[in-house]
Amino acid sequence: MFLRHTQPSKARDVAAAIVGACRGKQGWASDFQPKFLQLVFDSLLGVNINFDAIEGMNVETAQKTFTTSIERTELIELFVLTEVVLHKVPSALELSIEYWAKELMVDDRSLVMARDIAFNSRLQAQSDFYRLMWMGEEDKQMTGFSDLLMKHGPKAFTFTVEKDNELNQQWRSLSKCQQGSLGEAVLNHYQVHNFILPGEIGGANAALAHHDWLHVIGDYKVDVIGEIENAAFGSATSSIPGSTLWFLGVMAMYEGGLFDSTVTGGQSGWISKPGVAERIAKALKKGKQCSQDLLDIDFFSIANHPLIELQESWNLL
Repeated sequence: MFLRHTQPSKARDVAAAIVGACRGKQGWASDFQPKFLQLVFDSLLGVNINFDAIEGMNVETAQKTFTTSIERTELIELFVLTEVVLHKVPSALELSIEYWAKELMVDDRSLVMARDIAFNSRLQAQSDFYRLMWMGEEDKQMTGFSDLLMKHGPKAFTFTVEKDNELNQQWRSLSKCQQGSLGEAVLNHYQVHNFILPGEIGGANAALAHHDWLHVIGDYKVDVIGEIENAAFGSATSSIPGSTLWFLGVMAMYEGGLFDSTVTGGQSGWISKPGVAERIAKALKKGKQCSQDLLDIDFFSIANHPLIELQESWNLL
């Protein structure tokens, strides 16, 4: 996730690189870009930076300053963040990020989605999002998934498209969990919202259902803002492939409106509404403070543990 390997002492260098690559000669493409970057740096590093005033760094200096592949990859991911919050990506910004990625020798999965967005290939960007983020990686590990994808199309990435009795029974077994347990809370989450259980046609598949555990653990609602908070929180806990892309894709969907969402009906600008960006930054901070990678865990193995004890042990209370 963003800035996971960045020390506060190096925050200004990272910020200067972002400005050098993304601010442009005429300034930022939107007022929201510097505002949100400032919130992210403040939440994740405790450093307050004015992205309108700080001087930019050139790519040659960046090559000397950021010497490891992980530093450079996280930098490019932050560059992509400045793209996906825009309703239309300026060609100058797209070309600049391409140039910096090439000079820093970064070939990240976030760039694949970003390039499709820049070329206004909405359907391909949406496909890349589901294919390359962590849910897609989980899907690919499922036996027979390639056949499901070929038969049912992209919805196989997130929904149960053919009945899966084993998965359904696993979820039904949560009814045996003790009161106050994580499993009881998650099953109640499904019942309260009248969700179809995973394994039943039309319900979430195993990968999408994984994120519902995070709604319960992080205490995030099932609405537009809650989904954004949940993605920020979950991705910030994790370092598995595709974790950051989850957050970037959600930003592209709900703020930039750069590909479709059945939840929003195509509306954009959700995160730049008053007070929302601060909530998202708070969720990022909460995720970074979490001591457990919540995208790399079998929740069924701990379903009978008391929820509050798990939250305490993971530094979430």
